[in-house]
Amino acid sequence: MSEASETPLQTFIRKAIANAPRARDFYDKRIQEATGTSGKPIYDLQRGKSTAPNAATLGHIAKALGQPLHLLASAANGEHVEPIPAKLLPPDAPEGHVTSDHHPTIKADDGSVALRHLDMSLSMGDGSNIDDYFEEGTFEFDANLLRTISRAPADRLIVGHGVGDSMNPTLHDRDLVIFDTTQTILNTTDKIWAISLFGAGGIKRLRPIARDRVLVISDNPALENQEVSTEDLRIMGRVIWSARRH
Repeated sequence: MSEASETPLQTFIRKAIANAPRARDFYDKRIQEATGTSGKPIYDLQRGKSTAPNAATLGHIAKALGQPLHLLASAANGEHVEPIPAKLLPPDAPEGHVTSDHHPTIKADDGSVALRHLDMSLSMGDGSNIDDYFEEGTFEFDANLLRTISRAPADRLIVGHGVGDSMNPTLHDRDLVIFDTTQTILNTTDKIWAISLFGAGGIKRLRPIARDRVLVISDNPALENQEVSTEDLRIMGRVIWSARRH
């Protein structure tokens, strides 16, 4: 396929791979390992077999290539956008080597901490653990302020955001939150947690009401609370900080 006849998404993929340290097949293999399938979604896009990938496929491609999902989504919608520089693998990395998803934490030059930033509304798996959720990159946070918020290691603190209006007025849609992944046991009542409920990510207040039952509380008085089994609930971490734009 000539460059002149490429779609914006094909152009984005071509440029992202051209700047990446490995060939296209390496990244398709990473997607196969993550999804347990034999498909080659990047190759299918390049040759025009796939023209309108769904959100989950775009998410897998973005994660494999180390590109922000919003850029791929924009390209899929017909916008001409440029990929960011690819994350480099060590030059002597063996075939199949995958770099860690954890990013450097301390930046000595400006005293900031780079925290992982996840989109809790977009799951790439069954939603039962942190790695199922799409990583939007990093969020630079003031190191001094972070020390006043938590003593947990920076690589165990995750930046997310409010999802919907179920936690109004405590949290609004898209409010920034930090949750601590070292805290995954419901050992205190009426705190706010990042959770997966029936495979869907969210942020809710939790109250244990029996040995194997939990009340999932929406602070929005217009919404009913849910009593659920602990088997249907996964706790990703406790929300320890939040902020919003005004």
